[in-house]
Formats: sequence, structure tokens, C-alpha cells
Amino acid sequence: MADVTALVQHGVRTSEFEEFAFPELGEGDVLVRVEANGVCASDIDLYDAVDPRWTGAKRILGHEIVGVIEDMGPKTKPRDALEVGDRVCVNPFVVCGICSACTAGDQAGCTGLRTSLRYGSVPIDVAPSLWGGYSTHVYAPANCILYPVPPHVSALDATLWNPISGGYEWAVGQGRIRPGQDVLILGPGQRGLASLLAARHAGADRVVLTGLDRDVFKLDLALELGADHVINVEREDAVERAADITGGRGFDVVLDTTPHATQPLVDAVRMVKRMGTIVVIGTKNRTLDGFPIDDVMNKRVRLQGWAGQSDESFRRAIDLISSGRYPVERLRTHVFGFDEFDRALQVLAGKVVGSEAINVVVTPTFSSGD
Repeated sequence: MADVTALVQHGVRTSEFEEFAFPELGEGDVLVRVEANGVCASDIDLYDAVDPRWTGAKRILGHEIVGVIEDMGPKTKPRDALEVGDRVCVNPFVVCGICSACTAGDQAGCTGLRTSLRYGSVPIDVAPSLWGGYSTHVYAPANCILYPVPPHVSALDATLWNPISGGYEWAVGQGRIRPGQDVLILGPGQRGLASLLAARHAGADRVVLTGLDRDVFKLDLALELGADHVINVEREDAVERAADITGGRGFDVVLDTTPHATQPLVDAVRMVKRMGTIVVIGTKNRTLDGFPIDDVMNKRVRLQGWAGQSDESFRRAIDLISSGRYPVERLRTHVFGFDEFDRALQVLAGKVVGSEAINVVVTPTFSSGD
């Protein structure tokens, strides 16, 4: 009898439950019993087969994994502090740790492994198949980084570790925010709100978020979480409002978290200050015509694209959550069980009328409600 149940994607918007045997654990290997998995917009893109990582191969989606260590192989030095029963977050990338990308903090660009391993993207024919969070268990090989979660932090709150670590990476690591600076965040989704928390934690003077009519509830939450201003771009001219807020100076750092939309990036060039920084986070899945590259050059703007997070940002995110200084649980809007996976994706995508979604979580249970 199989020991593991997983939701396996078989095709475009098609998934089925399958069973797998527990893997044999070698030195440093860990078996994690999944408690919760945060739903990411990239899960939607993979499920819809618009993500470039989609190859048609069967896979277990999910990379924002929180769980409890259920079994361990013989310990290696990096596993000394871990014990069976510990709650951990699972780094989405299994990396070599020694290539030039890894040592530079770019785990997503690891070139030291023959096969790229990112949880949620690895086909099930890669042994031992358990490479996704929408499963009762995941396999963490010896070179997978696990982050201990303090006992007082719940599994559901811990799932926010991934988006908040992104906020740290984009706002602090790549945006290089310093105390006293003005920050503009384009898009009030969980990535934008996580960036707000990180910017505040880093000492930003003013933080402003933008959104649409349908984002009013998110903009209201942004104000509760410490934003100084919000801009509804469908009711105000965002460029003019940004100039008003900064006295025409522009923002030190602009973070574009908007998925698919390209106009925000064009506007960002007009709203960033001279010699300021723009960090592009939101995946567009398209080319951009009419981009004002001369303005980027003439204003001496630093334009930084980035996907993924560094080890330091993952650790800082857990510290922020465990500190209790911020009501991170306010970001969580929905929790679904396995049998409502399709609905979870639809809710996060904004396709369910009346569902105001920010952080959506799937647990390895059945008949969970939102």
C-alpha cells in the first residue's frame, strides 16, 4: 500500500490524485510531512500551461512548502540542528551551493546540477517523485535547505515566509532600500503587501502602493499595515499623484509587482527619481513595445529584474514573522483542502465573484472551506 497521496498535474488544468511509496532516505535526506502550501501565481500559470517551465510532463505543483520533519536519514553537518518533529520551511530550489550563481545568492540560477530542481516544476519521473507541495509529503535531499520555524509560529502563518522573503529580496536585497527613502510599490497583491512589510522593516520613510478598483480591499489593508498613501490608478493619474506625494522629486525605489501588465513598468520610469532604482518582479509573459529606454539612460535609472529569493531573505522573513511585530495573518484570506485545489487557483486568480483573495493556502486535507 502506498504511503503518500499527491495531487498530480496531468495536463492543462487537469489533475488527479496519485499514490507513491515513501522514499528511501540517504545521508542528509529528510522526509517532510506537508502541513500547508501557499498558492503562487506561478502555480496558476503552470496549471494553465502559460509558464515557460511547462513541458507537458506530469508533476506535483506547489513550492511554498511548510511541514514537519517525519523522518531523516543519517545526519550531515547542516542537519545537526534539526530533529524529527521540527516544523520547517522548504527552500523552493535544490541547489549545488558552490557554483558562481549560488555563491552570489542567485539560487534560481544554479548551474551546478545536471537537472534543475525547483519544487513544483520537477516531473514525477525524476525519483523519488515527491517534488511538490500539493502532497502529503515531500522529499528534501541533502542539498535542500530547510529553515526551522519557531514553535510559536503556526504552519499557516509560516506559509507567508515565501512571499515575505520575496518582499525582502526585492525591496532590500535588490532595491537596496535604506532608512529614510521613499518607496513606491506597483500592485497590492501578496507580493506587494509583503514588500510593504519589508520596506517598513528596513526603515523606509514613505511607502506608497498602487492598485485598481477591484483592489480596494487590498489598498485598505495596505494602509492598516503601514502604507502612507495608496493610489487607485483607475481613479487617479498615478504619475501625477506620485509627483504630488514626492514634491516632484520621484521615488528612490519603485517595485513593479504587477503580473502580465506592462503599462506600470512604463509609468515606473516616469515616477522614479533621477538615479533611482526600478525592480521588476511581476512576470509579464510578453514583450514590451514602446518602452522608454532613453529615459532610463538619461535619468541614470538602475533597472533590476529579479526572480526568486536569496538564502538571507528566506531567513529574514522567518525572523520577521516570528517577531510578532506585524499582523502577518491579515494577509491570509483563504484556506482550502486538496479537493478544492481548482477553486483555490480560481480564487487567487480573481475569477470567483465575491472572493477577495490575497494569500491563499492549500492544506493536505479534504473538504476544507474558505
